[in-house]
Amino acid sequence: MDVFLEEAAILTGSRRGRVWLTRRCHPAQGAPMSVEADWRWALRREERYGDVIGFYHTHPFTAGASPSERDVRTMRAWCGAFGKPMLCVIACGTQAQTTLFANDEDEGQVLTITECFAGGLIVAVEEIAEET
Repeated sequence: MDVFLEEAAILTGSRRGRVWLTRRCHPAQGAPMSVEADWRWALRREERYGDVIGFYHTHPFTAGASPSERDVRTMRAWCGAFGKPMLCVIACGTQAQTTLFANDEDEGQVLTITECFAGGLIVAVEEIAEET
């Protein structure tokens, strides 16, 4: 029987207009529903380079790629701690979804495009706002 191990990583990179360019860094593994990114590493990285833009983790197939309530609370806390918008990228099977959290009270906005590439590269694109 295969045991599903969840994965987590810190996302470093930059935002260029509507496009977020990021790389998964400092990976970790854990049991389902209990994987944890190395928050100490994330804090040190942000203090030194200011380029932590979010977090990546996997979900079991039954959970889907949307953030759980716990994920939302965690991302809001990181927005508050870093004082900037943050990405939450969740992979489930072959699907990946990026949710942008603008601040520590935001419900999150799903980005329209998420592409994962070799070497841990991820590109996410925000939707163009409609003119009214």
